[in-house]
Amino acid sequence: MNILGLIGYGYNPGAALVVNGQLVAHAEEERFTRLKGSHFVFPRKSVAWMLQDNGLSMDDIDVIAWGWDQDLYRFQMPLFYARNFVRHSLFRGHGGSSIANVISQHWLEQWPSVIREKIKLELLSSGIPGRIPPIKFVSHHLSHAASAFYLSGFPESNILVVDGSGERYCTSLYHADGEGIHELEHIEMPNSLGWFYAAMTEYLGFIPYRDEGKVMGLAPYGECDNAILESLSQVICIEEEGYQVNPEYTLLGKHNSGKHFSDALIGLLGPARRYGAELSQRHKNIAFATQYCLEKAILAVLKRINSLHPGDHLCVAGGVALNCKMNGVLRKQSGIKGFFVQPSSTDAGSALGAALWYARQQGERLGETLVHTYYGSGYSDETIETILKNNGLSYSRPENIAATVGLALSQDKLVGVFQGRAEFGARALGHRSILANPLKKDARDRVNARVKFREAWRPFCPSVLNEERDRYIEEACFAPFMATAFQLKAEYRELLASIVHEDGSIRPQTVDRDAHAFMWQCIDAFRQHTGHGIVLNTSFNVRGQPIVESPGDAIGCFFSSGLDALAIGPFWLEKGTH
Repeated sequence: MNILGLIGYGYNPGAALVVNGQLVAHAEEERFTRLKGSHFVFPRKSVAWMLQDNGLSMDDIDVIAWGWDQDLYRFQMPLFYARNFVRHSLFRGHGGSSIANVISQHWLEQWPSVIREKIKLELLSSGIPGRIPPIKFVSHHLSHAASAFYLSGFPESNILVVDGSGERYCTSLYHADGEGIHELEHIEMPNSLGWFYAAMTEYLGFIPYRDEGKVMGLAPYGECDNAILESLSQVICIEEEGYQVNPEYTLLGKHNSGKHFSDALIGLLGPARRYGAELSQRHKNIAFATQYCLEKAILAVLKRINSLHPGDHLCVAGGVALNCKMNGVLRKQSGIKGFFVQPSSTDAGSALGAALWYARQQGERLGETLVHTYYGSGYSDETIETILKNNGLSYSRPENIAATVGLALSQDKLVGVFQGRAEFGARALGHRSILANPLKKDARDRVNARVKFREAWRPFCPSVLNEERDRYIEEACFAPFMATAFQLKAEYRELLASIVHEDGSIRPQTVDRDAHAFMWQCIDAFRQHTGHGIVLNTSFNVRGQPIVESPGDAIGCFFSSGLDALAIGPFWLEKGTH
């Protein structure tokens, strides 16, 4: 059975293809549109690539699984909206919207027949041949849960789904086993950890639903300020087995300074930071308190799920699961023997989960363990060389491109890597990466200033040979997705200052010889020259742009940044050489 998973018209649209229960392709729409996030569009370019790459048309697709349950908008969601208007005027903060506007936006436009017709028209207008198959709606949080459990390799597991919202839920608790995924409990809007973090992201002068990672990265530079924590306790109340978010500070009230936080938050914490303004110690302390509250809240939720169904495996998905520091806190909790974070945790991952869930309902066998994310687009050597020639570029073809990368890194060169199929998710894991020598203390500053053009305080991640992980990482385990924070061993914090954060933490990719063959060979070559099987690895892009998708994207980024060399397929480009 060929199942096309889709999600669109919201944040981070994407698509996935599952064939006979096996993941074949998965991608975010932003990679093809070249617009960061590509929010609120339909993933037409992802679908077109996916079908063409696999030699399929819509005639070959048995069903479309949509990662949002539009059927709820017949009766349940209107009743939910009405109840919340009565309780606390849930959407009043959105530009003073009237109830008629809210019903129009969140009900009538979400009507099942309306969405089905929009999907059909999008596919037809994209020029994709074939008839449109049946469209099945899958609960958003159930889709996230399926994307995690069915790729975790666990025989059974508890699952936490934490995001902004999915239909009416913000946090969902599940238990899954061979019989399926079972609902345990849900936390409804407006008690959203995603909305809380987005509000604080915007308050601190960053872009919500894009820059939450900056708040996480800024937090270790802050200090514990009891006055700030006391103030935030009015925004988010941490309970014994859960939390509550007060929407008066996020969605309700007047919004004269931001969309995601109200004027009441300014009254509580003082003036908000403007985008691009200098960061003060107060801002850093607020970031610290924001991260602290998130971690306390998620631990309370973990306690709740364990009281409902004790278990020693845990899967995490949803947009908040991109917070690797939070994931590090979860991983270290006693009783957790197996921990899996879905690397495609944004809404794009719900397209993947919807397809997997529907495949399971049709009796397909699932349960493979995800060990890499190389399910995106790829280009042949011939295609790459044609592009290089057409652009009149000088290049060479080394006997061993991975060994060439390793040598260049040992010589402190900044190298762009474009190899094989693209990764899905937010992290570049060796196929669309920028690599540097982590033994040089100025490596972080050089990459930030010359290539990424981003804030100097933002940290970078290491990729480390799986065989060497215990040498560098405390309580190390196989962690191939840069999704979880660990502590770097104290003896390496000075030597590897360019990849360790202010609090001694790192967000590593452990690189397996078989699953990540090219990256492993590069790092092994670097180890032969330096004695260390670890490199600095960041995504191949500049600030504000998606990770490069095509050879043209890679070449453009190479020549518009301070990269020294580019390993693109088997070919090598180096500035200053002819």
